[in-house]
Amino acid sequence: MAKARAKPKNTTRHTSEPPDDVIAPLYLAMLQMPSPSVDLLLAQGFSTDQLDEMIPVLEQRRMIQRVTSDTWTVVPPDVSMPAYAAQLEDRARMLRTTSQAMARVYLRSRSANRTDASSGAVLLDSLVDVAQALHQVTTGAQEWVLSSRIDSPLSRYLLQAPRQVSTTPFLGSHGAPLDVRLAIDPVLLPEASVLDIMHARAESGDAIRLTPGLPFTGAVNDQGLAMIDLGDDGGSAVGILLDTAAGSGRVQAVLEFAWQLGTPWRPGTTPSSDYDLLDPRDRNILRMMAAGVSDAAIARQLGISSRTVERRVRVLLDRLNATTRFQAGVLAARQGLI
Repeated sequence: MAKARAKPKNTTRHTSEPPDDVIAPLYLAMLQMPSPSVDLLLAQGFSTDQLDEMIPVLEQRRMIQRVTSDTWTVVPPDVSMPAYAAQLEDRARMLRTTSQAMARVYLRSRSANRTDASSGAVLLDSLVDVAQALHQVTTGAQEWVLSSRIDSPLSRYLLQAPRQVSTTPFLGSHGAPLDVRLAIDPVLLPEASVLDIMHARAESGDAIRLTPGLPFTGAVNDQGLAMIDLGDDGGSAVGILLDTAAGSGRVQAVLEFAWQLGTPWRPGTTPSSDYDLLDPRDRNILRMMAAGVSDAAIARQLGISSRTVERRVRVLLDRLNATTRFQAGVLAARQGLI
């Protein structure tokens, strides 16, 4: 007597869904079948355990519909995929909203013994708290965020984090892309990953300026929430989260002023005329020297010798008829070279 084949169990999906790259081969196989069935899927090499695990997920995502106990029909991808994408966006929106509320509870509870919650100021006593506060300012925005970076504990923490932490486009509380302005102190430029991050942020639409002498690493959003990385001076609070009542407007005023003082930074572009013959390397040198970066730091950032930088600086000064690096930056900005 032939041994009866096992059929997938009609059970609810597992609490932990298999990854999409595991489900994709099954979905693609079913797409190619006029009438997907257990027999055909087993013949394709899928095991009963795999079908038990993945079929309910595809049903829940409404990518397939059950016809009988062991046959299905596949919903056209141009119908099912946009619908599934909408589900994911709804879930992401809910998570963003939930994370903001949870972050507020977390930070308030951590600061309960250190500040009056009604004052609108929350002292932060760990680097993780400071990073969480920055996340709260960013995700709590609806239209814009203005932030600054100096050589601070938070900046170094972010530089050491996985690349996607610093390069993923920022979305606001409604899921729409934010208008992001980022002022960076040139002292950070010698760090190996900074230029790579700046390129990624510029490609995602962020506006970036180099501002020497920034007072702190911080951020403020259009909802009146601000944070500052105070650094660690020996056991005291290392950051602060402020709302409008606690003075976030003053943080915004400082960052707006610093932004106006900054030199716009853009990735190198192709010359647009015979007069504009700067190659990408000279553009980068000109931007950094105008922002007050030393020759040694420029050399480290671009991977060239200090002697080469010195020669190019002299050439650029002569070309612009400038006597100082600052004057060169002003003239270059007027001529649209940076």
